[in-house]
Amino acid sequence: MVKLELSDLSGGSVYIGDKLNVHTKFVFEEEANIFWSGIRLITNPPCLKELQVSKEEIFSKGHFEAGEYIREKSLLIKSNVVPTIKNRNLNYSLKLILRQPNPINPEDDLIINKTHDIEIKARDSGLQAKTPKPISFSISGLNILLTKDVFKPGETIKIGYTSEELKQIEIRLLQNSNLVCYCEAYGQNCRKVEELPPAIAGDVRTQNFEKDFLLLKVPEVAEPSHNYLWSPSEKEQFGFRYGAYTKWSLLIIGKKKSEYGLEPIKLEIPITITKGPISEKKVELDLFSEGTAGASSIFDGISKFQKTYKVISIDSDIDKYILRIKNISKKDLEGVSVKVSGLQEGLFETAPSIRGFNTWKKDEEKEIFYETKQNITALISILEDNSQQSIRIQSPVSEASFF
Repeated sequence: MVKLELSDLSGGSVYIGDKLNVHTKFVFEEEANIFWSGIRLITNPPCLKELQVSKEEIFSKGHFEAGEYIREKSLLIKSNVVPTIKNRNLNYSLKLILRQPNPINPEDDLIINKTHDIEIKARDSGLQAKTPKPISFSISGLNILLTKDVFKPGETIKIGYTSEELKQIEIRLLQNSNLVCYCEAYGQNCRKVEELPPAIAGDVRTQNFEKDFLLLKVPEVAEPSHNYLWSPSEKEQFGFRYGAYTKWSLLIIGKKKSEYGLEPIKLEIPITITKGPISEKKVELDLFSEGTAGASSIFDGISKFQKTYKVISIDSDIDKYILRIKNISKKDLEGVSVKVSGLQEGLFETAPSIRGFNTWKKDEEKEIFYETKQNITALISILEDNSQQSIRIQSPVSEASFF
């Protein structure tokens, strides 16, 4: 039996462009084989049960002793990921997955998972500054003037107007929002995404043409304009697009004085609502800020931990390599995993295999078997433990290697 624990180290939320740091715990109550384990960032579009946005492997195929294995990993939230939009049910969750052989039905893997909700936030400070432009036009005797076309939530829009032919003018602030879910397999937008009419977020009208302007306030809670669109990198999901948009506009409606039966003048002017800066300068996002710090890379701490492990020897027996490694640190190591793969032609790695040890006592030697039918020139071993130490060692297979 296996017990899983999953928690994030970011307080339940993460900004686009940052790394989401995750804490996982595996408790094997007895020795166990596994096929794969990892973390997936999941969302649920209307037309699909589940959509994988990104993933990070924790353990590859291998064998584990009974015991507790703690791993901290990180997922980069790429810049094209759509942020959480709760009012349109665009939500995310983390899923920790463990696949094991099924002793009853080998054709059907056992899958154990643990789920944790996560909120993805857009970073206001990373928004590109909007440059406002004035709007001026004349149509059918109506003259309209706006000094700019970019506004903030809570700001009042001043619309200048003049006309000698109209008896009434009405201005509506419209918000057009919806999901985008395109499935190339069907050749159309998702049928479960209903087309929605624009919502009226504000309205003002007058018959007083001696006054030359109207005021229309943007709601304090107005959702900023956006057009998010994500597409997967996996080939099997090619052609799928998922996102959301919010567009704002001013609908101008003018009614004639005396011409009976004529349709009123209607004109829609797009505007932008933003929480970001309104200027000509672009606000740059620091890609190397502390917020992007995540789990250690495979090269972190090599000098610090180089006296922890030692490759004693590598022997071969037909399609099998025997790797002997010694714990030369000054302490016992807990929850150790050793991931081994082969190196072909100095460029390509063969399929990995992993071996898990509950406790690796100091000065103790471990023997690991790695099977492959491919010609390799070196073995690559990546060692991790519950203290999040991580070190990668590349050892030639032609002769014994000593570190």
